[in-house]
Amino acid sequence: MHVIDERLIQWAAHASRPQLRAGPTVDDLGGLDAVITAADHLAQGPFLHHLIQTTAHHLDDFGTEACKPLYEAVLNGLRTNNNHAAFASATDTLTGRPALARELGTPLNRTLLARLQQAQDADDDLAAALIGVEAADCLVQLTLAGVIKSAARLLGAMDEATEDPAALPEAMATRLPRLLGVLDAHHPSAGLRDALERCLMLDHTCRDAAFELALGDLRQALEQDQYAPMAEQLRKTQDRLAELITLDPDRLDAQLYHAAIEAVLGLSAPDAPTRVHTAASTVRDALHRYRDYRYRTRTPAWAAPRQNDVIAWSELTVVLDGAAAHLAHDDPWYEGGHGILTALLRAYTAHNTVAVLTDTPAAAAVETLVAPVVEDAFLQHEHRQRFLEHALAHDEELRDDPAAQRLHAALLHRTKTSEISPDQQAGDQGKARRWQRLAHQLKDDFAAFVDQTPEHILDRLELGLRTHDDVLTAIADPKYGRLKARLLGQLENSSDWIAGIADEFTALLETTIRFAYLCYDIGRKMGGSYTEYLRKRDKDGKKQKVDEALFHQHYREVLQFSALFSVVNSEAIDKAGGRTDILVSFGAVQFNVECKIEEDDASENALRQYVAQAAEYQNTNAGFAILLALDKTVDTEGAVNLFKSIWIESVQRPGESEPCLVVIIRIPGGRENPNLLRPGPAL
Repeated sequence: MHVIDERLIQWAAHASRPQLRAGPTVDDLGGLDAVITAADHLAQGPFLHHLIQTTAHHLDDFGTEACKPLYEAVLNGLRTNNNHAAFASATDTLTGRPALARELGTPLNRTLLARLQQAQDADDDLAAALIGVEAADCLVQLTLAGVIKSAARLLGAMDEATEDPAALPEAMATRLPRLLGVLDAHHPSAGLRDALERCLMLDHTCRDAAFELALGDLRQALEQDQYAPMAEQLRKTQDRLAELITLDPDRLDAQLYHAAIEAVLGLSAPDAPTRVHTAASTVRDALHRYRDYRYRTRTPAWAAPRQNDVIAWSELTVVLDGAAAHLAHDDPWYEGGHGILTALLRAYTAHNTVAVLTDTPAAAAVETLVAPVVEDAFLQHEHRQRFLEHALAHDEELRDDPAAQRLHAALLHRTKTSEISPDQQAGDQGKARRWQRLAHQLKDDFAAFVDQTPEHILDRLELGLRTHDDVLTAIADPKYGRLKARLLGQLENSSDWIAGIADEFTALLETTIRFAYLCYDIGRKMGGSYTEYLRKRDKDGKKQKVDEALFHQHYREVLQFSALFSVVNSEAIDKAGGRTDILVSFGAVQFNVECKIEEDDASENALRQYVAQAAEYQNTNAGFAILLALDKTVDTEGAVNLFKSIWIESVQRPGESEPCLVVIIRIPGGRENPNLLRPGPAL
């Protein structure tokens, strides 16, 4: 046993708990000369974190000059130690000693970045992969703490590391989405959302990536300063969280945020008391299990603000539950007047008065979404305003309450504004908030429709629309949702993605993707003769030569039985001097679908040879087309999955300022029966 190990054992045997947490000093290990002599042993072995603790103590006691020989030993250990447990303990220790990390300076930054980059080529070296992600975690914490002044190198390294998440060791890739999300929260313009989107397509990274994207959507929502755009963005956030919950029903943090958003949005609904109370019950149950799960688990420094945010949203939900109990449109407020006002006022000013909400992102939701709804509750019935005025005049506890005074002033202001501008009355009294989905559907016709329709009918329509949305959410396929979001995200970057084109191409794209789903799954019995091109063998098990025209006919038949039946033409002539396979015409806006058969090489690079033809047919129209490629190269290992068989190619010729975007959808054809498939050799 090395002499320094013996001294560590002796020190540990006599040290108190606080001393064990703080680590040994130079004197505990026999003096500076003894530590320097044993520096390489400490740096390469399992006690690297003790070397860091000793160096930190020496820095505090004697300053920089006395520690320089130890600095190089620490850096050498971080550079060359290949024991994951030792490296993880070392970086954990280092993040708790920012003064030492600051002294190590740029060499520390470079060393950790090098370990991150080395991990990308770790292959089967699990320790190297885990060391790389520990280095990334340490860099994130030091950057957020301000120890590393510029985040540029870290942001670039993280983006580079996730260019192809599938190529990374799984142990490394699994931990990256959380770190990407934390960095995206502090550096939203760095483009890390693209890296998170790339992580969505892998089973071991998709859940955390989806959650981080949802948090990014939530941050964008809370940046809005008007009710309608904030509510709309929150609904999109809810949809993403709902997809994640469908994919992972035990995801507690997603459940908490989803229910909290439901409570905020539900406060203005016709069934607010029931809806908010249900959401609050979900939050209470999920929070209890969340805290139980977090108990005794290590929390990195970057995660603490997130847990505080969870607590803030949970507390807000409890406050809203108390207020919502009195927001029913027909609630007469006969009993418990003081309690009613107290609950409503607490919700009205929660962002200023509830401690865990103050100065948190959730506070913005109170000011923009909650406060107007509380005001609406008083404006809907004149006796409620008199109720507040009476309390301000006679209730000693409420007379000088800043929240009550502020609410009263806001009500007077809104009443006066409505009298001056009567045409804004419907919007001013919160009707667009109470009937959100109707307002979203009817847009400019909403005000006139509200004036002509009884309120109980409007309530039923609103609840019916919400039920419809809830059903769609419940049956949604999360992977399809991610696929569609990825494709539309790329298409939206085109200047041609405008009204009159975007929705029309989206309809064609969705129908064609459903066709791909059908081709992947349908069997011979249900598919009939049209689908024989999908099979390598006939009913008797013999190899068959199938008429490739069936491919075109089957796709056209699917379109004919879709909502696009009246706008589909096949073999259309006089397009770019040639003839298109399928032409879908939405009035003057036309899109072509080119159908190709590939028997030699159906890889992404090989199929690109066909996109020029599809783009050529769009020269006089919007820059979007679809290429359907029947892959006749499927072997006995089976077909590539659907989600890896749909992508977008850009076709930009000299003289053009913007490319035509061609969506390629690869359909597996000539396949063996599943029971005849065999896996390839293990990688």
